[in-house]
Amino acid sequence: MIYDNTVFIRGQKKGSDQKLFYGWVITGAVFFNLAMSYGAQYSFGILFPSLIEEFKWNRQTLSGVFSLYNVMYCVLAAILGRAADRFGPKIVLIFGSICLGSGIGLISQVNAPWHLYVVYGLLASLGMSASYITASPTVVKWFIQKRGLALGLSQSGLGVGVIAIPPVAGFLITAFGWRQACIILGSSVFLVLFAMAFLLIGYPERIGLKPDGLTGNSSGKSGKVVQETILNEVTWSVKEAIRTKSFWLVTAMFFCAWLFVFFPLVHLMMFALDIGLSKRVAFMGFSILGAGLTFGRLFTGAISDRIGRKQALVASFALQVFAWLLITRTSSSWTFLLFAATFGLSQGGNAVLFPAITGDYFGRGRAGSIIGIIFSIAGPASAIGPFVAGYLHDVTHHYQWAFVLGALANIIALIIALISKPPRQKSQVS
Repeated sequence: MIYDNTVFIRGQKKGSDQKLFYGWVITGAVFFNLAMSYGAQYSFGILFPSLIEEFKWNRQTLSGVFSLYNVMYCVLAAILGRAADRFGPKIVLIFGSICLGSGIGLISQVNAPWHLYVVYGLLASLGMSASYITASPTVVKWFIQKRGLALGLSQSGLGVGVIAIPPVAGFLITAFGWRQACIILGSSVFLVLFAMAFLLIGYPERIGLKPDGLTGNSSGKSGKVVQETILNEVTWSVKEAIRTKSFWLVTAMFFCAWLFVFFPLVHLMMFALDIGLSKRVAFMGFSILGAGLTFGRLFTGAISDRIGRKQALVASFALQVFAWLLITRTSSSWTFLLFAATFGLSQGGNAVLFPAITGDYFGRGRAGSIIGIIFSIAGPASAIGPFVAGYLHDVTHHYQWAFVLGALANIIALIIALISKPPRQKSQVS
């Protein structure tokens, strides 16, 4: 293992005196981090109509901005994940809070497409990547037996943010105009992320604790399982991990799963208006999507601790396929809202299972680096979907082909999930 034993010994007494396991504080900090950052991210679609109305930009142009944002957000995760492993998540998130807050705030100053590409596509994406890579990998390092539950609880903040922030953003745009709304939203993002950064600690061993809050006196079946897991824990280095078949199967699986994951973020509002639904129904769809993301994370994370990650992944991908097939037939409010619910549930499950299964396969020691590398390879796929959907709409004046492609991508992800398995055991690294 890679942890500094001298730090563990110095902190032993401090850790033993704590009644509340600090891992749950980490979980709470990550919850608020993700709620604010992803809530702001999902507000980008709410901004679409205002930008189109004022500047007469087409949907492909705005989709391109978000595609650049996504590519950078994902690619930077490999660098920032390594930085979080080396320097700790606090430093990385402080840096991220400055970038994300200022990037969103500076949208208020744009007057040309390239301005938006710079402040949102580059600066905000850097901050968003820091927000993500200091979240789930940190939780992975603090939990083993309750990893799925802790990830579900912390990542449910994303769903709460999607429920709460876009309606607030819509209100701010209506009340103050879109430029002033961006300043208010960017300032709020900075303040919340900056505060949460000071609660993050990289590993439980740094303050004399063990994963899941276990002590030397922990008893019971689950406690013994975790104690044995810690004792026999194997830390895969980045070089060792990328040589395994499992690493590339996980990467390919989530590449497919994420191809059209951000379609709702960029195009759901415009799709609702295209089929004659009101803005009120569209806003309701965002809220239901957020509720689905929240419950999907909570339920799937907890249940995966019991039934296994593979079984949970297969179920999530199957539900995602159903959602894409459903929206091909959507022409009414209730089917639109049902799509939002099923898409949210399935995507919430997929999102929480990615860091969970990666941590299970490759251990805690290099979780930030390995999760970051997989995310940097598979994540840019999410930039393809919104751009393709925008292009197909501009050419065909509908989204049907995008929906079909979304279903096919998740069918492939489901097949990969069925054949995936943990990497072969390597000799323990000390």
